[in-house]
Amino acid sequence: MDYIVDVTSGKGSSTAFLVLGKDKTALIDCGMAYSASNLISNIQQALHNGRKLDYILLSHSHYDHVGSVPYLRKVWPDVKVLAAEYAQNIFTKRSALKTIKELGNQAALYFGAGSLIDYDDNLMKVDYKISQGDLLDLGGISITILETPGHTKCSLSFLVNNEIIFACETTGVINKSGKIYPAFITSYKDTINSINKCREANAPFIVSPHFGLVSKSETLNYWEKCFQAANESRDFVLKLFTAGFDEDKIFEKFQYNFQDEVIKSLQPGNAFEINTRAMIKSIINNK
Repeated sequence: MDYIVDVTSGKGSSTAFLVLGKDKTALIDCGMAYSASNLISNIQQALHNGRKLDYILLSHSHYDHVGSVPYLRKVWPDVKVLAAEYAQNIFTKRSALKTIKELGNQAALYFGAGSLIDYDDNLMKVDYKISQGDLLDLGGISITILETPGHTKCSLSFLVNNEIIFACETTGVINKSGKIYPAFITSYKDTINSINKCREANAPFIVSPHFGLVSKSETLNYWEKCFQAANESRDFVLKLFTAGFDEDKIFEKFQYNFQDEVIKSLQPGNAFEINTRAMIKSIINNK
C-alpha cells in the first residue's frame, strides 16, 4: 500500500496517515498541537512534484486528534477540513475551543515539549461535514465514511479502497502486546454497533488509533477483542455501582485497574480522568 504514508509525530498524539491519490491527497487525523512542526515536516517529505495537502479528515473532535489543524492551515491555506456535523458544531463553541487549547498545552508540558505558540481559534474549524456512506475520491483511491459513535458523538472511521480501515477510538486501542484498551465514552450501545460496523466492512488491514497498522496475526481476532474490552469495562463499572459505590469511588478503582503504564505514556492524567468519568456516568445512566 504505497499510496498510504505514516506521518505520525509526537508521543500521545493520534496516528496520522497521508493518503496519496492520483489527483488529491488526504490526511487522516493530525495529532496534538505541540507536534505540529514535526508532522508538517513528515508530510512535506511525503509530498512530491509540487503536490499539496488537499484534505484533513478528523475521526473526532478531541484535542489529541485535531490540535495541529491551525498549523497545517498556515502551510496549506487551501486545505479543507472534513468531519462529522457534531464536530463541526463543537468547533463553533468558545468553551470547547478553550478546552482543546488548554489540554494541548498541558500535553505539551507532559510530553516535555514546553508551552505552545498561541494559535488563532478561527483556524480550528471544519469546512465540510461528512456522514455515513459519503465517498471521497482522491483519484484512483476512494475513502468511504463510516459513522462510528461511542467514543464521542462525532466519531468516524475511514475505509480506504475497501482494503484498509482506519478504526476510530470508539472501537478501542491496541498495544504492542496485543491488548485492547476500551475507549468508549458516550455510549456502550453505540460502541457495540460501531465495532460491528467496522467488522462488517471486512477490510483485510486495520489501523488502530494511537498505534498504527495491526499485525496479520492480531487482525484475525481484533474485533472480538474490541468487544471483550468494551464489555469488560462496562461490567466492571456496573458491578461496583450495584454494590453501592458512588462515581468517585468507581473512578478510583477503575483508574487502579485500567490506567497502566501504557495508558500513562499516551495520555496525561487529567485527560484520562475527564474521559473515564464521562464513561462511568454514561454506563450508569444507560444501564
